[in-house]
Amino acid sequence: MSVEGIGTLRPLPQKTEEEERHHLQKHLLLDPRPREEMNRMVLGAMLKTGPAYWSLVAVLALISIIGLFGVWGYQIVTGMGVAGIRRPVFWGMYIVNFVFWIGISHSGTFVSAVLRVFKAEFRRPIVRASELMTSIALIVAGMYPLIHLGRAWRFYWMVPYPNQRQLWPNFHSPLVWDMMAILTYLIGSTIYLYLPLIPDLAMARDRTTGWRHRLYRLLALGWRGTEVEWHHLRSALNILAFAIIPVMFSVHTIVSWDFGMTMKVGWHSSIFGPYFIAGAIFSGVSAVVTVLLVVRKTMDLDYFLREEHFDALGKLILIFSFIWTY
Repeated sequence: MSVEGIGTLRPLPQKTEEEERHHLQKHLLLDPRPREEMNRMVLGAMLKTGPAYWSLVAVLALISIIGLFGVWGYQIVTGMGVAGIRRPVFWGMYIVNFVFWIGISHSGTFVSAVLRVFKAEFRRPIVRASELMTSIALIVAGMYPLIHLGRAWRFYWMVPYPNQRQLWPNFHSPLVWDMMAILTYLIGSTIYLYLPLIPDLAMARDRTTGWRHRLYRLLALGWRGTEVEWHHLRSALNILAFAIIPVMFSVHTIVSWDFGMTMKVGWHSSIFGPYFIAGAIFSGVSAVVTVLLVVRKTMDLDYFLREEHFDALGKLILIFSFIWTY
């Protein structure tokens, strides 16, 4: 290329002020605000509750009470036949709901632990909702084996502890496998949720009064934010991230064995393990997007939850939709 040709190159177009502002608003790390202001924004979502919030709580509590004492109580008195569970149908709708909630629970581990391992920084504003959703989904999923028992007061027969009953627990039963998997995953996920919450609980402790201050002081465990405390916290989270990932994969693999270990045509297959895992992550990440959209709208967290986060989660959904379809 001649010197004259080089001289005719046009300069790159400059972004307008509006385009630059949109670019900053799109990426959280490029639009920082003072820490105190961000703390006020987060606390505002925690402390401000209106009539709509309490109305929703009342409706959900009413539904829970009706389901617990009405529907489930009726099933206990009448028998499992009211749920359509009889020979030769031994599972029915309960196993479907169980698999769904177990799948949803994979969202927190995948979004938080896996992305932490790969140091994906965009995960930070979305991990708390996904981790909390994991623990809640596991609690809901853990109810279905109890409901499925029929005689829920015999639930301890599924707990693997030394006993003299010889027949129980029956380690050939998928219910025992599910109980062990759920308990392990629930304990690990709860610890993984609680540890990174400690600095935030300390922040809330220092800015609240009354019963909230006492509660946050208890949960913060005396956190002061020293360099040594941060070092120990990061080390613990890194260890837990690597430890809980195989637990996540093992849980839904065990759930898939509920079907794969049967002799039913179409179910007795070794592909059920990876098939269930791919479907669980696919549905779990989709649930995270749904929850984040609601949280962003109802709690005025537009500053923290931005287009880049939903765009990244959308790419994950696309990838796992291809894997699940394959």
